[in-house]
Amino acid sequence: MADLSIKLPKLLEGDRAKLEKKIDELVTSEAKRKALLKFIDETMKGSKRLSDRELVKLGRKIKKGRFGQLKKQGLI
Repeated sequence: MADLSIKLPKLLEGDRAKLEKKIDELVTSEAKRKALLKFIDETMKGSKRLSDRELVKLGRKIKKGRFGQLKKQGLI
């Protein structure tokens, strides 16, 4: 993982621990969002050829298996 340096103004130096936690949460949230979007993009390739019924069926399959995959990746 890449490092990111942030210069804090003196006014915020006392809040360093709280800010580090919030930044970590932001980065984690963004990583989860990107992983989910990537999964959706891969899953929906060729969806233009699917009927509404097929899309609903595919959506149900995704819901069943996705929780386990996200948990295994440590995203949940």
